[in-house]
Amino acid sequence: MRPRIGYKKLAAVGVAAVVGVASTIALTSGSASASPVFGYSGYAFGTDVQSGLANSGPQVVSQISCTTDSNRSDKNDLAAANVNNHAIARTVRTDTHSFNNKNGNGVTSNATAVDIKLGNLLHLTGVKTTTTSVYKNGKLSYTGSTTFAGVKIGAVSVPSLLKPEPNTKVAVPGLGYIVLNRVGGVKTNTGIYSYAQAVVLHANVKNQYIPEGVDVAVLKTRAEITKPATAMVIGDAYGTKAHVDKLVVSGPTSYQSTCQGTEGKTVRVAVGELNIPKVAYVGAVYTTKNGFMSLDKSAVKFTSHTAGVKVGNLSIGAIESSAAAWKTKDGKVGLDWSGSIVSIKVGNKSYAVPNKPNSTLDIPGVAKLTFNQVVKQQRYIAVNALVIDVYSLNTKVIVGHSAAGVIG
Repeated sequence: MRPRIGYKKLAAVGVAAVVGVASTIALTSGSASASPVFGYSGYAFGTDVQSGLANSGPQVVSQISCTTDSNRSDKNDLAAANVNNHAIARTVRTDTHSFNNKNGNGVTSNATAVDIKLGNLLHLTGVKTTTTSVYKNGKLSYTGSTTFAGVKIGAVSVPSLLKPEPNTKVAVPGLGYIVLNRVGGVKTNTGIYSYAQAVVLHANVKNQYIPEGVDVAVLKTRAEITKPATAMVIGDAYGTKAHVDKLVVSGPTSYQSTCQGTEGKTVRVAVGELNIPKVAYVGAVYTTKNGFMSLDKSAVKFTSHTAGVKVGNLSIGAIESSAAAWKTKDGKVGLDWSGSIVSIKVGNKSYAVPNKPNSTLDIPGVAKLTFNQVVKQQRYIAVNALVIDVYSLNTKVIVGHSAAGVIG
């Protein structure tokens, strides 16, 4: 059993600083071979609260992400998974793994629980859910299923639900309704992902177990495989992120990431202006991502755009960054980045904006500014257009983060 329950983020996702990204990628990037590669990703959760309830994110997590390793695996187990201070699932085990064998190239994710119980409203025993996505002989396919040893709704046993049809909806008096064996799959030009969930609890009446209006997925799995390509693409972008010491006080704004690109389409995510309490005012933010994978070439580009940031009497004009990476079938790899800041003012005083990578500006008593903080590796580039270390608040604000890389 793992000592802590937590959500392990993607290898290239959601890090506090660009250095953290680079050190992770170095462990997963593999050789510069021109041989085609597959991309593997998947996860299994014990429980996942899908809306409205703080401090109840994914529990009992097993995950593999953004990897070309066909032997990657992860597993986890826990005595009980709690939601709203109630033990919903007991003796939970999850695992996910990639494979390359006679069945093809793929990912399988599994989750089991001895029982799932909501007082006397619902009792499910011997619960098993699994999903697999696979590429074999030029074709993509998936499977997913859930089975139960016992199903009891209220005081009534329902043996017809031991092997439910996909997406079976059942009313549960005193709760609302449940969906058993929720399964599906989505094919793209790049690959396929599948999902399977043992049970989704929909609380639409007041009860003591789950707040009304909240949905909880119990034993949730996902498996994803890409078609063979010259490389797998990775990266992420966000407008701003702030933390005090190691405590994040504002998560990434307009956050985007990828493990396989966007089929060559540009995806834009935007938010309006926002306030980070006691830290900063941030103007409108948007990010873009565009990427594709094929046997001839794989490429990805992320951009970040922030209208401006104010920290106390420090005002920063528009901030932008971009990061791009690509690899061709002949093994050639390219990386590119950019970063720009329009202006810097403290009160009525303006400061020149340095244009060299990793340059700094110290404003006594106000902040230390680091411009175009860049980390570059053989097949990965990441840039923070601006990092603001606020002396009086012991706070770091990252603005304009973009990162891109190729694996394989």
